[in-house]
Amino acid sequence: MPSDIVVHIPADRPADGVVACAVSVAKAFDAHLDGIVCTYQPINPAIMVGASAAYYAAATQHNTDSDEAAARLDQFEIAARAAGVTHGARSICDTPVLANQALSEISRLYDLTVLMQPDRARPGHQDPLPEAVLFSSGKPMLMVPYIHTGPLTFDRVLICWDGGRPAARAVHDAMPFLGRAQTIDVVAVNEDEDVVGQASSNALLAHLLRHDLAATGHQLTAAPGNIHNTILSFAADSGANLLVMGGYGHSRLREFILGGVTRGIFKSLTLPALISH
Repeated sequence: MPSDIVVHIPADRPADGVVACAVSVAKAFDAHLDGIVCTYQPINPAIMVGASAAYYAAATQHNTDSDEAAARLDQFEIAARAAGVTHGARSICDTPVLANQALSEISRLYDLTVLMQPDRARPGHQDPLPEAVLFSSGKPMLMVPYIHTGPLTFDRVLICWDGGRPAARAVHDAMPFLGRAQTIDVVAVNEDEDVVGQASSNALLAHLLRHDLAATGHQLTAAPGNIHNTILSFAADSGANLLVMGGYGHSRLREFILGGVTRGIFKSLTLPALISH
């Protein structure tokens, strides 16, 4: 069971959904919850040698201030107190790169990190944070859609399975949630027995059953570029309220780049997702 959870709260947009999800998960597992808000330091134009005014404006237009951060922390503490959740709250102020690096390092010291899905219609300095947490924290994260409202419910959980290591890690990390689910669905898209070998979706069903978790398997097909939409469509049709999946990527010049399905989920997420790498 998660004993301590951290939620990264954006200061530049509404945070009701991510706060409500984090508080509800902490309450469900009787876990300690820390809330962190980040304000980003303005970039000094004097150090941007050769940079144009337009470049400088683009780099600074998403900066936040301490008043916004304080308001988000107040909102978080009110919600945590109302739920009877033990909690702490603090803020971090740094340049965008260093701040997101610090937040991902902080996440290594918690059982679960809760954060908001980036909204591509409202870009901000915190947009790279989910990817940084996924690949460098070593812990699972719960990504909450920016359109989500209300607490997290996980009576119907959908597992995305392809037999890979990240998917196996995600199932392991999700066990506390699976143990409280009323219905568990396992979806495998374009499953190829020659590729998955012994780690088939049917084998996963048997593994879950040994943990007294009855699950139903579903074999789906989709075009390679449409797998994420197929998963999300099935989630909507089945009434799932929590998605469990492995987060995939490949290394390019020592930097992780999101794989296609993970990138699609990051972009189009419609329900909270527990993601592990």
